[in-house]
Amino acid sequence: MQAPAFIADFEFTPRKILIGFLVILALVGLTLLYRQIDVPALHRRAEGMNGFVIFFLVTLLPMLGFPVSVAHAVAGVRFGTALGIALVAISIVLQMLASYALVKAAPKLFARRFEPLRKRLPKGAHKPVTLFTMLLPGAPYFAQNYVLPVIGVPLPTYLLWGVPIHILKSTVGIIFGDMSDHLTPLRVTGFVAYVLVTTVTCAWAFRRLQVQMKSRPPAAGDRKRLA
Repeated sequence: MQAPAFIADFEFTPRKILIGFLVILALVGLTLLYRQIDVPALHRRAEGMNGFVIFFLVTLLPMLGFPVSVAHAVAGVRFGTALGIALVAISIVLQMLASYALVKAAPKLFARRFEPLRKRLPKGAHKPVTLFTMLLPGAPYFAQNYVLPVIGVPLPTYLLWGVPIHILKSTVGIIFGDMSDHLTPLRVTGFVAYVLVTTVTCAWAFRRLQVQMKSRPPAAGDRKRLA
């Protein structure tokens, strides 16, 4: 029986093994930290906070470089999974629209600021470069949103591919925030499995895209190649 493509294409390099080991250590550390914090009390306190203020901060702070995973976990704590995902999806659209507008208002400023990330992006048509950037390991959330307008990706392409990928990634933090006050072994197992599947899928998609962009020339109907 032949293994699925995403498993067959996945190689266990020393770097990936090290990353996996660090992830396990992080989970152990979070478990120990969890035992020292009165998480149910934090949930009760969060429920009493103004929802509009939380939504405003969840939308604004990631644009300034605040860790987006933390913001999404806070949204999960305050709003729960279903409403949290809906509100975070709206915040992601607002963040991307605002980022695009800011770059267009001051292109030279953002071009200088995100030059290191721009150099990591390959040449190609708008769609594959957008997907490549959104899946690029280690690229901060706010930097992904700013660098794509810098290199000239049109707004429709930017939103069409960026928004769904960001929403998919955000669900990890939201679900964790929502269930953090009642972490049963079954919930932890399900959450870890979901994180692993999401991470491996994104890594596989990134690798396949990377290979395709190296081997496939742009079609005649593509827009001009991005610098």
